[in-house]
Amino acid sequence: MPESYAIGLRDLHFAPFAADGSGYEVPVKLSSAISANVTPNFTITTLYGDDRAVAVATALGDIDIQINTTDLTPEDYDLIMGTTKNADGVIEDSIDDVAPYGALLFRLPLENGGFKYYAYYKGKFQPPASTHNTKGGSTEFQTPTTSGKFMPREDGKWRAHFVHDGTTASTVADSWFTSVYVPTPAV
Repeated sequence: MPESYAIGLRDLHFAPFAADGSGYEVPVKLSSAISANVTPNFTITTLYGDDRAVAVATALGDIDIQINTTDLTPEDYDLIMGTTKNADGVIEDSIDDVAPYGALLFRLPLENGGFKYYAYYKGKFQPPASTHNTKGGSTEFQTPTTSGKFMPREDGKWRAHFVHDGTTASTVADSWFTSVYVPTPAV
């Protein structure tokens, strides 16, 4: 496929781990995406011998992810923070809340009409920081940025990514947001 460039961000989904440990729940679409910043934190160590560098080793630590969405609806908040609304329909945050582990999925539209798909397999989010501004002489949208820490799963996999040209049939592209990607078994 010829080189193609990302021109946007769409379809943020979160799929919590299933309570029974059988994998992931069905991915749920979050509010419209504005941005997603992903920073894998690698440690690079150099071994020195005979007064020179003789080897370099790397290790993945955690992965910082920040998502900025048009909104963080109560349903989105419950999903990624592990909270629930009370009988009055109010979410009361508690020090005992436990955000669920889950996968974050999204795709980038490409200028050639295709998409680049991403899945980050294991992480959790924390409640967003809040900054609120009064409306002055002009209107300014106030959107939430939510931070999370992701890591490799127990099998060492931490991310899946896939480019689809958008013109051919692809079961991987068609199912990206209906379940978290699982490789096709080798024959």
